[in-house]
Amino acid sequence: MRFAALAVLTSLAVFPVLAGETALDWRSQATPHDLDRLERYEDAVTKGMMESRVAGEEHGTYNELVSVMEEETVAADPEELKGQWNCRTIKAGGPFAGFVVYGWFRCEIVEKNGRLFFEKLSGSQRQSGYLYPRDEKSWVLLAAPNEGHSGPIRAYSGPEGGVTDPQLIDEPAVVSLLKDGRARIVFPWPELESTFNVLEMTRR
Repeated sequence: MRFAALAVLTSLAVFPVLAGETALDWRSQATPHDLDRLERYEDAVTKGMMESRVAGEEHGTYNELVSVMEEETVAADPEELKGQWNCRTIKAGGPFAGFVVYGWFRCEIVEKNGRLFFEKLSGSQRQSGYLYPRDEKSWVLLAAPNEGHSGPIRAYSGPEGGVTDPQLIDEPAVVSLLKDGRARIVFPWPELESTFNVLEMTRR
């Protein structure tokens, strides 16, 4: 237990944070279901890439998934993450989706309450939530879907969980900056359709 705590503190110490930000460990904020999905992140990516290959090659779009998933990652500086982005969802693998590339919409990462906050602003399957340092090259996003939501956006449900509706269940993800200037947000083991979803992001 002491070693695990030391590893968390070490990763937070070397990771750049916003001025005045209180570094929170995402593990203490995530639901048990989301902890499990994030722990199996690599398995989701490996499986989803394999499942996508046939379907994607048939439509000539598999290389678009390869491009965003295999591009080299760089230090995920919070100042580089902040701002306005174009974003599109790619659904990879799974018995229903197989492989789907959606159109471009708008996303943003802003400073909110002294922390990084992500929101998908247009299109379908909107979500929003805070980012938490994961390591020197990535953050964890704990997001809540806000599809068709009116009024204040719904917050992530927190460690107690309790949301069971597949349309409303929380969505954990890993956020990375890419060497070519793009960013990606990978959602492992979503409740519906695919093995993983990736939100590809380019600067507006």
